[in-house]
Amino acid sequence: MDKNAAGAPGAPEVDGEPLEVVEFAQLDTSFPVSPKDEGEVRRRYMTMLVRPRAAGARLADCEVLEATNTEGERFALKRLRPLPTDTDPFSRRGREAALFEEYRNQLAVSQLKGFPRALGYGVTREGDPAILMEWVEGETLLEAERRGGLPRAKGGVGCTGRAVAALGLGVLSVLASTRCLDGTFVHRDLSPRNIMLLPRGGAPSEVMDLRLVDLGSSIFLSGSEATFTRTMDVWRYATPEYAPPEMLALDDRRYIEARRSPSIDVYALGSVLFEAYAGRTPFSLSERPGADAFALKVAGAPEAPRPHEPEDRPLVDAIMSCLEPEQRRRPSVTELFERIATWQGRACGRTVTLAVPPAPAPGGTSRLRSGYVSAYATPALPKAGDAAGGAGAPQEGARKDLVVLSRRSLLVGAACAAGAGALGIAAWRTRLFGLASGSGLNRTSWEELASVAEEVSRAHSEDDALAVARAHGLVDADGSIADGCAKDLELLDGTRATVQLVGVYHDERADGSGRAGLTFAFAEPVSARAMSGSAMPAGGWEQCEMRSWLNADLLALLPDDLRPLVVPVSKLTNNEGATRSASSVTATQDSLWLFSMAELGGTRQAATFAAGYGFLADIIGAEGEQYRYWRDLNVSIEASSNDATQRSWDGSPCYWWTRSPSPDCSEDDGQTWFNRVGPNGDVFHFAVAATGDDEVSAVLPGFCL
Repeated sequence: MDKNAAGAPGAPEVDGEPLEVVEFAQLDTSFPVSPKDEGEVRRRYMTMLVRPRAAGARLADCEVLEATNTEGERFALKRLRPLPTDTDPFSRRGREAALFEEYRNQLAVSQLKGFPRALGYGVTREGDPAILMEWVEGETLLEAERRGGLPRAKGGVGCTGRAVAALGLGVLSVLASTRCLDGTFVHRDLSPRNIMLLPRGGAPSEVMDLRLVDLGSSIFLSGSEATFTRTMDVWRYATPEYAPPEMLALDDRRYIEARRSPSIDVYALGSVLFEAYAGRTPFSLSERPGADAFALKVAGAPEAPRPHEPEDRPLVDAIMSCLEPEQRRRPSVTELFERIATWQGRACGRTVTLAVPPAPAPGGTSRLRSGYVSAYATPALPKAGDAAGGAGAPQEGARKDLVVLSRRSLLVGAACAAGAGALGIAAWRTRLFGLASGSGLNRTSWEELASVAEEVSRAHSEDDALAVARAHGLVDADGSIADGCAKDLELLDGTRATVQLVGVYHDERADGSGRAGLTFAFAEPVSARAMSGSAMPAGGWEQCEMRSWLNADLLALLPDDLRPLVVPVSKLTNNEGATRSASSVTATQDSLWLFSMAELGGTRQAATFAAGYGFLADIIGAEGEQYRYWRDLNVSIEASSNDATQRSWDGSPCYWWTRSPSPDCSEDDGQTWFNRVGPNGDVFHFAVAATGDDEVSAVLPGFCL
């Protein structure tokens, strides 16, 4: 037993209550620390006495503890708590990465009045990542409502309109204060549990003094991340009673952009104010077990509560305007503030105006600067599945008594880089790829991507591989390819192109050592040519000149920092041409290759072919499995057109090759024909002979790391 564990013999106590000693093995502060002040900072922040919380008071993944240092100062400590799923190292890494992302978002608003100040991020001696922040003295709105701490309306149901207005203006003031940042902040889980009311003195204020806490679902998009579309929604949940419909549809990719909008907080605040005024939540989900919250909320706004007083009608209308299913119909933070403030001014005779503070001074914690990772040496990272210390624990060399503190007078973003390294690869890579979001993966080197691919490749199952990719921000919660996973490159002959991540843990390595980690496809053609320089009486992909050209000439044109990292893989193709048997499908080993019909559009059932041609289903189906990227885009081999597979060459819609021969056309013509994707994206109906002037089509190869 740990001698410092709560309840253990010799454990410290306060007023007879056992405490736990929490020591940071590594801590990176959110502020610069001069070497002469390092000793003091260690004493203040590295060792804490915490009061363990009852199991019912814990969050699902974390626990927030009241902590006291040796000088009696109070802090809040948010750390991961053990879960049964921690036996899966990739599950643990995902939770660690989520906590670091929360810290990153907290840093963005740390200097604003309405949020707790973040003090640092580190790893305890037990290997648990934790956020250290200021202690907020007060009570949650939930606690205040339960004890009747807010003025009640006549009849005792709900709070008075003035109290509800003061609450709303308080939250809106905090949300509006984030406009001074270089980016967009959205809390995304406003609820009575996450609104802290500060103690009041004297007469009640027209604007409640409060703090917004628990940023585990929040998002901050800096100015350079304005097109960010692949934040890891795997960790972004919201409380169903208060959340808008877009936050309840995490598996629906149509709502990706909607989950980045400040309108989310407007809806959630409307739900909170509705409950405070009416004494019940808008849809009373707790009283409707099994109800589909998303379906209820997307269907329309709830029935408005009856005003306590006739003059409350404009306030009720303002609250109801927040609960529109469509974001475009909800008011903005400023519009809602003005409506509530106007009502309050008439009711109280005092007008409240919205003031936005100036941007935090440089060197503070207003934002994370992009590119800070490159200012540090790459941290020593544990390998996937390391048994010692558990997943995400520092390597043995890092488990020393020495502490690590930020000594440079840099922005807080720089201080976070080393903290991410303390976590292990999950958090560090998550931040790295997050930085690249505005320009795809362009800020990520091929060497770094190959390192991630190798980690994915070492996984023992597809689920484990997806967990690794998810920790790096490459796939979403459901395993689909995350938006923005594209990278520009320039061939040695000057041809510029973009490649898109299309698969994870999909292709078998040519050497039989397992699966390649990542598969990329050229997003636009890099050439136009025939599959063969002369007619092919027989044969398929294995014998055609296109394959030789790709694996020799084009491979040699890949950038020098990419070419040696390409992993040869095994590709299955009909290599006879005219055939009626799936046994004609054999493997070739290729570094660059064209995609098969099945890899682009999936398979077809024999019953979908004309009589006598059902054998085509078996042959097509044996040429590989559809890549997740095209599956996510609903590309189908049965569709007469597919938007996602339409390409252009020289400014015009074009045909582009697959490596799949057409068995029936080859048989009919006595020479091998290859299937092409049509200008309309049809992946099945445009086969043509392998050679000839009319058979020149565009080339979009793939490769693996």
